[in-house]
Amino acid sequence: MPDLEGKIAEFLQNRKELLQCAGGRGHWRADSMEFDILETGERAVVIVVRFIEVMMAPAGQIDRCARMLLELDEFGEIVSARVY
Repeated sequence: MPDLEGKIAEFLQNRKELLQCAGGRGHWRADSMEFDILETGERAVVIVVRFIEVMMAPAGQIDRCARMLLELDEFGEIVSARVY
């Protein structure tokens, strides 16, 4: 799939699912996000995402990691994401 990594990086920039897996108590630093593609299929991609969650109370930062299933349409565009 052409530019799959670019599509994934753009898609992840505003994903609330990332904080859901982290407990949703803080916000994530976009500049800390990294991901690896674990599996690719015709209509799905499995990735692992790593990022830093910034907590307000108690103040601090926590390293987070999540696996996500990204579903693709027939054109290879990401149409949904789910943390598992």
